[in-house]
Formats: sequence, C-alpha cells, structure tokens
Amino acid sequence: MHHHIFENELVHLERVIAWASQKPFPPTYWRDRLEHLKESPQAPMYRNRIARLSRLVAELNG
Repeated sequence: MHHHIFENELVHLERVIAWASQKPFPPTYWRDRLEHLKESPQAPMYRNRIARLSRLVAELNG
C-alpha cells in the first residue's frame, strides 16, 4: 500500500473509531480494517497508532 494511502486510511480510522458505536458498523468491521493495515509493509512505522486503535475497537465490544 502506498505511504499516502496508508496514512489517509489510518487518519480516517483514528477519527471514525473514536466516535464509533455498534451502528452502523459492528466492531468486527473496524477490526478487519485494522488487520488489513497490519499486513502492510508500512505497519511497523505506525505500530503504536494501530495498537491504540485496536484497543479502542476492543472497547467497542464492551
């Protein structure tokens, strides 16, 4: 994934997940999107941001 696309996706998730709830998308949707980012070659540079988002998604499950 190109660096700019990766960064845009990460910024988007940071904005949206902070306000996410069960609707309109379940936590599994957000978890799947984060898993996709984790597979990217850029992921190690963004490890802390991805980990923080993963914690937020886990909290959505209650």
